[in-house]
This record gives sequence, structure tokens and C-alpha cells, in this order.
Amino acid sequence: MAEEKEIRNLFNQILEGKRSFDELDARKCRRLLELVADIRTKLDKRKRQLIEHGDKNVANKTSANDNNAREENDGHPWDVD
Repeated sequence: MAEEKEIRNLFNQILEGKRSFDELDARKCRRLLELVADIRTKLDKRKRQLIEHGDKNVANKTSANDNNAREENDGHPWDVD
């Protein structure tokens, strides 16, 4: 657990430009790669969830808009303003 926190801190320092890859030994490079792979996996999973959730929201918004259009036309979808 402490090593994971160390690698996360190292990752953040690299992103902030405080550290360089040139300073790292092979073990730390490997751990950084594993961390990045783990982050990527979590992001991909979250992306899939958002896409699935978004598809459901689009369907709900579409049907809600259809209902609103019918209400504005006195409930008759064929009436045009």
C-alpha cells in the first residue's frame, strides 16, 4: 500500500514537471506503467458506463420531448402550429 502511494505521488510529480523519467529505475518505470494501465482500465470502464447511461437519457429525453410536443398541440401529435 505504501509503495502504491509512492508511485502515485511519483506519477503526479512527473505530470507536474517536478520529476523526469530519466531519474527512474526500471522497477519504478514498470510500476508507473502498471499504474497507468490501471487508470486506463478504470477510465474505459467509466466511459462505457457513461455511454450506456447517456443512451438511456437520450431515449428518455426524446420521449419526454415527444410528450411535451403533444401537450402543446392539445394532445394531438398531428397538429402543426
